[in-house]
Amino acid sequence: MSNLEESGFRFPLFPHRARLIGALLFLPGLFFGYLYFFGSRPVFFEIPVFALVTTYMENRFFVIAQTNVLDELFAILCISGLALVVLSRERNEHPGDDLLRASALLRAVYITVGFWLLSFVLIFGWAIFVVCSLLFIIFLISYYVTFRVLVARKRNTRRDG
Repeated sequence: MSNLEESGFRFPLFPHRARLIGALLFLPGLFFGYLYFFGSRPVFFEIPVFALVTTYMENRFFVIAQTNVLDELFAILCISGLALVVLSRERNEHPGDDLLRASALLRAVYITVGFWLLSFVLIFGWAIFVVCSLLFIIFLISYYVTFRVLVARKRNTRRDG
């Protein structure tokens, strides 16, 4: 038994049903991201928004600015949807799942740092800001994939042994 299990620590997670809500947020987020990066950016997404800071043509602070909100919708929906999926309990929680979560979290940090370092070595100009913006999504995905792999290995070991 590990120190984490002995301490009685439990990750404060959303209920399992939050995964469905997360998926329902994530999918339209992907669609908005596709429209923003590869599509036509429909004009009806051009709306006035309150901005603490905007730096398009000049630096302005605390203003109402006209912008296409597709990229904001992409980020908000993808991050909140992924967070709900990633931070939800398993349908059937098993002892040791929190230890697997801690391990997956640490590995996701390593993976994200690796992506970040590679980005600064291989990507230049304004594109680095886009990549840095996407790194939190990469972190959430790498955490989720790592956790799923660790859970599968643990369950296979339990069946085999």
